[in-house]
Amino acid sequence: MIASKFSDAKDDLALALLLVPPGKRCWPDMARILIVDTQSDLRHTLVRLLEQKGHSTTAVATVAEAATILAVDVPDLLATDVVLTDGSSTSLVKQAETAGAKTLMMTGSPDRIVEFDGSGQPYLSKPFPPEAFLRRVEQILATG
Repeated sequence: MIASKFSDAKDDLALALLLVPPGKRCWPDMARILIVDTQSDLRHTLVRLLEQKGHSTTAVATVAEAATILAVDVPDLLATDVVLTDGSSTSLVKQAETAGAKTLMMTGSPDRIVEFDGSGQPYLSKPFPPEAFLRRVEQILATG
């Protein structure tokens, strides 16, 4: 039995963290975030930034990898580039939103920016300063 391995208050906290259901936050200000972008430097920068703020992150480069993760573990937020090499980021957004995740689209395409304006879909225009990404993530996570 797992509980028999834990004996004090600190261990009770560790046990509680093990029992948190998928898709639920352990701490009010911590979120689980899935980043999908083909640019490895950007993925690493965003992971480092989010983890410094206490978030749990997973970063992948392809639609296939992200879809596999979404099928078994729903993050609080999916942040994905619009243009991916192996499929549609739109399908990922639909999959994530259907499962209950919030979404953020990232794009360097001016055509996509016009498309997102007024649509209600949160987006961020590339290139962006890391602080702008963090602010946008926090805004999205703060919405009900």
